[in-house]
Amino acid sequence: MSLPFLKEFKKSINKNETISEGLMKPTQWLSTGNYALNRALSGSFTRGIPLGKLVLYCGPSNSGKSFIASNAMVQAQKEGYHIVVLDSENALDVEYLKKIGVKTSEDSFTYIQVTTIEDVNTVCSEFFSSYKKAYGKDNEESPKVLFVLDSLAMLASKTEIENYDKAGEIKADQGILAKRRKAMLRLIVGNIARLPIGFILTDHVYPGDILLGDGAWAITNSTKFSSAIIGIVTKLKLKDEGVVTGVRMRFETYKSRFAVLGTKIELEVPYSKGLSPFSGLIEILEEMKVIAKGTQPGEKTMYISEVNGERIKFKNEHDLTEEIVQKLFKHPNAATVDERLEEEVSLAALDDPTSQEQS
Repeated sequence: MSLPFLKEFKKSINKNETISEGLMKPTQWLSTGNYALNRALSGSFTRGIPLGKLVLYCGPSNSGKSFIASNAMVQAQKEGYHIVVLDSENALDVEYLKKIGVKTSEDSFTYIQVTTIEDVNTVCSEFFSSYKKAYGKDNEESPKVLFVLDSLAMLASKTEIENYDKAGEIKADQGILAKRRKAMLRLIVGNIARLPIGFILTDHVYPGDILLGDGAWAITNSTKFSSAIIGIVTKLKLKDEGVVTGVRMRFETYKSRFAVLGTKIELEVPYSKGLSPFSGLIEILEEMKVIAKGTQPGEKTMYISEVNGERIKFKNEHDLTEEIVQKLFKHPNAATVDERLEEEVSLAALDDPTSQEQS
């Protein structure tokens, strides 16, 4: 039943900056630059980071969180995004960013060093306000932006800084800090909800926290509730003849509104060139029964797949090309989570007599 006043009602509430009318399912996504990571985050090989949502990478120090965030910057710039980095660790390696392909010129990259939660609030408030004045909200022509805040754990409160400056005392009221962090995340989520802005956070967390029980990850409630996707990153060394040449990491989907929880992948990030788009993909395709080890003579050391009558063969990840991967994605078993859901919905509609009557 249609309500006669609905049109005027919607027009009236949409004048309010803090109110958004309509369903808010993400319609724009940014690839992480790695197919396996995309699937772990979103259930799709091609979609990774939803715009208008928070994505959290957390794990122990030096586990590789910043590496995969950096890789998203490369991909974002390829798609015309402006990058805004908020660095609380004072550890950004500009030379590494340049090496993997991040452009650090002012027209495509903004670097801001922050110390406190209040600093982040100031930067984000000013940016979002200026952005909305320039482009409005729900504007499909608005330029896309990727924020990276590295890291949440290193942000102090203004009170901590003031106490230290006055008396050299290090006093941290965890209750106040938690409340301010929660408020900061709430304001970020509310502001980016209708904007083509991706927002990646990194945070230091550790397993076996004494308060949560052995083996539990100490992820705060504020980040749990604010983030649409949370991935836990743990580090494994990547060695070549005994020399550490990069980071090998295990990524686990801790929370996602779009993918299967508990999805685990392993990725390799060489220091020399960053994350390959194909890292971790073979294991997923093998699990999905898209590829299998050959059984015929001469094929026992190869992965084999048959797609649309074509026999595809390759030895390892280094043999993969974009052409081969796109062919493998056409295999019936390679349907992603969202594609399967759409298929189930369409089949359900065919079985629903009311849907046929309406059509």
